[in-house]
Amino acid sequence: MASDYYYLNNYRNAGKIAISRRSFEDIATIAANSVEGAKVKRRAASFSLAEPVRVSFKKGGKVLISLQVSVKKAENVREVCLKIQEKVATAVSMMSEAVPFGVEVKVVSVI
Repeated sequence: MASDYYYLNNYRNAGKIAISRRSFEDIATIAANSVEGAKVKRRAASFSLAEPVRVSFKKGGKVLISLQVSVKKAENVREVCLKIQEKVATAVSMMSEAVPFGVEVKVVSVI
């Protein structure tokens, strides 16, 4: 399915280079879970339409990464969210070519 992949610019015309939506989700999840005081919200064992990490490919070639996280009670929510954005941005930048992206963090619970 074409909408499940982000196609990189290939200037050599030797084929198509693509990164899957799932790869972006995994990179963001691992990066966010590495921030102390935060955890990516897990899906419930039962059927759920809400995804804790969602990646959207926007017009103009931008990738939007949206995360739902739980934050520990004693932590500063603003600082934790900023750290998550920085970690995800660093991880995506290191693991992919020059992909324009944005990171949204939504706190869904305090644990």
